[in-house]
Amino acid sequence: MIIRIEVSDAELEEMDCSSVEEFEEQIRDQLDNGVVTSDGGTGSEWMAEYELEVIKVD
Repeated sequence: MIIRIEVSDAELEEMDCSSVEEFEEQIRDQLDNGVVTSDGGTGSEWMAEYELEVIKVD
């Protein structure tokens, strides 16, 4: 599975991220550790392997 996220400078600033890399790190952490399913499962236990693409847009 490929997860592709497009993010602008304004959105990075709104999320208190100073770079795309910082944002990508936070998203990876949420996907791997912070997501909870309706039955109490967490993170990648319920999710297929993924490739994350974060692209900066204007």
